[in-house]
Amino acid sequence: MKKWKITSLYYGALTIPKGFATPGVDTDLVFESPYIGYLLQNGEENILVDTGIRDDFIVDGKAYAGFPGKGGKQYVIDALAKEGLKPSDIDKVFYTHLHNDHAGNALMFKDIPTYFQKDEYSNLLNQIPSQKIRRDYDKRTPDDMQQLSSVFMINGNFKMTNGLEIYKTPGHSLGSMIIVVPTEKGRYVITGDMPHICVYMFPMMDEYQLIDGSFVKITPMPQYLPFFCSGQIYDHWAAFDSFYLIKSMAEEFKPEYMLTGHDPWVIFRHNFG
Repeated sequence: MKKWKITSLYYGALTIPKGFATPGVDTDLVFESPYIGYLLQNGEENILVDTGIRDDFIVDGKAYAGFPGKGGKQYVIDALAKEGLKPSDIDKVFYTHLHNDHAGNALMFKDIPTYFQKDEYSNLLNQIPSQKIRRDYDKRTPDDMQQLSSVFMINGNFKMTNGLEIYKTPGHSLGSMIIVVPTEKGRYVITGDMPHICVYMFPMMDEYQLIDGSFVKITPMPQYLPFFCSGQIYDHWAAFDSFYLIKSMAEEFKPEYMLTGHDPWVIFRHNFG
């Protein structure tokens, strides 16, 4: 079986204070938190993980919670073009979850086989009040999903014949899922937003790499061991189960094997496996 190569795709970014992600900690540190997609290639298939944020979710240069943001369809096109690809070159699309910043450009890949969790679709249709207040899901996404011509709605864990492994990891949403990718350098876990950034799984981290490759000192959070649950976690019991599952799936329990949905270092390093 051929091993996979992983390429991170820059879909734009939200500029936020770290204190928003880790409340009360490092409130003076502001960084660019990217919207990230992933391109998986094994020489036979081009698989896309997540499709970024929709253009009109960014208004007057601002996105979620009024923070400066950039992104949209052209960012997806440009990210693929940098790898020598067009949207029509994609063979499959996976969604870690269906939030507005991960499934915003689904219709760009309307006729391409698309995979997401059954429970995620259920959550999309039956949101709890806090999800509605935060506008986690774009109200147009249900219609987008209905227009897709080839949907694989997965119910739980699933191992594909091409070596990729999918596991349901609720906590951030009801049907969040991770993709475990076997490469020459070991098993990487694409986490989506479970967790958003690696600090949540490694709360003792004392430095953090930014999108330009530089490092900044951050405050360890030992009081939250073994994991940290942000305000974007809706079910802490499920989240801890998911964190332990993710911990067991990577080649080693190190940040470098956890490819999250919003860590700037992932974009800087760009290639994995």
